[in-house]
Amino acid sequence: MAAQSTKPLILVTGASGFLGSYVVYEALEAGYRVRGTARTKKVDLVKKGYAKYNDQFEVAAIDDIVNSDFTEALKDVEAVIHVASPLAGSVDAEKILDGAINGALNVLRQAEKVGIKKFVVTSSVAAITSLTDPRLASDYEYTEKDWSPATKEDALKPDAGDMIIYAASKALSEKAVWDFVKEHPHVDVTTILPPFIFGPFAPGFLIPEKNLSSLSTNGYVYALLNGSIPPNIGVGSVDIRDAARLHVAALTPKGPTGSQEQKRVLVPRQVIDWKTVAEYVAEKRPELKDRLPSTKDVANLSGSFAQVDSRRAKESLGYKSFIPWQETILAAIEDLVRLEKQWASTE
Repeated sequence: MAAQSTKPLILVTGASGFLGSYVVYEALEAGYRVRGTARTKKVDLVKKGYAKYNDQFEVAAIDDIVNSDFTEALKDVEAVIHVASPLAGSVDAEKILDGAINGALNVLRQAEKVGIKKFVVTSSVAAITSLTDPRLASDYEYTEKDWSPATKEDALKPDAGDMIIYAASKALSEKAVWDFVKEHPHVDVTTILPPFIFGPFAPGFLIPEKNLSSLSTNGYVYALLNGSIPPNIGVGSVDIRDAARLHVAALTPKGPTGSQEQKRVLVPRQVIDWKTVAEYVAEKRPELKDRLPSTKDVANLSGSFAQVDSRRAKESLGYKSFIPWQETILAAIEDLVRLEKQWASTE
């Protein structure tokens, strides 16, 4: 357990989620006192997951990120890390857009009103690009000036895919955040833009019963473990531990942060080639080989791959190196196998 600290109390929204739970864990380990938000039905589970931190951690029930009153949740809080946002495919497009855009604004407005000035907001690489963006398959370097071409109109089309809806929700919600900053220049906001997130679950993240939706993006790895080659994710990947640590590091930047209007932290993307991943797992975990898909007729990814300008992560937040995908995937695999055994023992 982390030692007691004089670091302030922070609020982390979405504490029951894949990323939110890891942000909570990293903040606690860094010595912060943390209040997480979760839906009422998940409060007890979140409390159980972080019980060892005693009074250093507490949970506030927030059932509707768009409309809920945060008065109690924000009491004595000095900074907010806003992670909560609907996942692609979880609800219809209107609700995803509403939850992402107005959820972020509800948190910011209420927090600013009670005098909170420091915010870290989870955005996504989907806010600067999309899977249909031709620049992904080039030597283009994305910067904080880039925005996804996905629009609200694109997201609301009857045939809109989940990733188009998600890209629009992340771009529009982040733009709404920066519009809020323009209207309230005294607030200090940093947005974090990770690609697909994989890796181990936070030590306090509990899934006591089989629920595949709780696996979040690790569901892609679980599909691989169950014999399927997942779809290409051209926007790249990052380890959840790196993504979470960047959120916490943004609370106390180590170097110049640059323009307040564009304080966006782009996270380096590692290309995931699922054929290479499957063959790597088979080599390193031969006991799982029979569960993995055949790669005989699967082509390796080829061609150019765009990168992102990650100087702010490295210079402002002091983040010099990122966990390689090989370590990320094996850690995810080990946790998924552990969960399977746990689920089997409760059936």
